[in-house]
Formats: sequence, C-alpha cells, structure tokens
Amino acid sequence: MTIACCQWLAGCAAEPVAPVLAMTHADYGRVFDAALEAARAEGLEPVVVDRELGIIETLPRTAGSVVEPWRTDNAGFEDMLAHSVNFERRRARFEFVPDAFAMEPPRMDMRSDGPPVAGGDRAQARFDLLHHDGSIELRTWVYVDRGFVANRRVGHWSLGESTVAKDPTKTQSPDDESTRIDTNWTPIGRDVPYEQRLMRRIRALVAQPPAEPGVAPHPLAAPAPETATAGIPVADAVR
Repeated sequence: MTIACCQWLAGCAAEPVAPVLAMTHADYGRVFDAALEAARAEGLEPVVVDRELGIIETLPRTAGSVVEPWRTDNAGFEDMLAHSVNFERRRARFEFVPDAFAMEPPRMDMRSDGPPVAGGDRAQARFDLLHHDGSIELRTWVYVDRGFVANRRVGHWSLGESTVAKDPTKTQSPDDESTRIDTNWTPIGRDVPYEQRLMRRIRALVAQPPAEPGVAPHPLAAPAPETATAGIPVADAVR
C-alpha cells in the first residue's frame, strides 16, 4: 500500500506532453524505430509492423496490480486498484498519417465495409508513407481489455456455488467452415496516461543524437512517472 501511494505521489510531478508528434519525411524512419523500441521497452511486443501504412500494433500485456509492487505501469492508486479488482490488459497502436490526411465521411446510400485492414487492397490505396514528401504525424492509442467468463452464474453465498453454463450457439457444425473467434476479453476504454507514457519515451528516444556507425547507442533513461492529471478510471477516458 505504501509503495502504491508513493507511485501515485510521484506521478503528480510529470508534465503532460502533446498527443501528436509531427515530423518530416526525413525523420519518419527514425521516429518509427523509436516507437518500436518504446513499445518493447514497456513490455508490448509489436505484432503488426507496416512502414508503408505507418501502423504498429502490439500484443496485449496484463496490467499490473496491487500484489505486483514492482510494476510501475499504472497512473496512480485508483488505476492500480482497478486492475487488481478486475483482470485487465493493455494493447497499443501507433498510427503515422500525413498531416493533411482525413477520413472520408461515410455515405448513407452505400454498404459499410469496415476499416481498412493492414496489408489489404483498400489499405494500400490510402497512402504510402515511404514515398510521402510532406510532413507526418504520430498518434498513440492504448486500449484496455477486461477479462470475463461468459455464461457464468455467481453463487449468492460463496464462489464454490458459481457455475458456468454451456452456450449451445457456440457448437460449430463440422460442415461449418466459417471462422469464429472465441475470446474472453472485452474492450472497456483507453488508457490515456499510458499513451502519455509511451509518447514521453518516444520523444526521449528521438531527442537523443543518432548513434554513429559502429558505436553502440546510449542507454535510454527511465521515463518520467505517469501524470496524475489523467488518473481517472480508464473506462471514463473513452472517446
């Protein structure tokens, strides 16, 4: 408890940073590499890396709880308590887009095909950042998923009375070749303080002078503590 309170007090000293990082095309590769390094430094392993579309997506990582005082990935005691009461995880997405890029508004007379999938034809037709001459902007998104047990009936007196019902609709016929995703996670919102944490680390990496050929880069100092100005429950940070 004492360690958690100290982490919360330390978070008050952090200054918020701009949620958008602008760069020139010449710096795009360096900032892209910095985003990859920042994600790995936070324990978020990149699983989708597309330099043409400017997309980085990571595997999820379980959020720290009260019983893990060595974890410093929470923005305060309230955030740590929320991850202790519930089984939750984070996953990050980095988006690089041209500064003048804007999504076309959906048309009501056409069928919606959903967002473009990285690597698909619709996504490739948007833009190619490797050959883009203008300035580029980076935005970071951190999503929080909460674990749950589907069809669970909680007992009134003890956990031993809880049972899990079998859903007959999930029984797939052998002739059914469709793909079904069986998941026990549901998205609940964004973690804005963690987005700030990643952006501070990226800016610190970009601020370092480039390493000369044959010279090992300087080790990155520990990031500043998370800001407590956004230490509201994660579910309240949903846009």
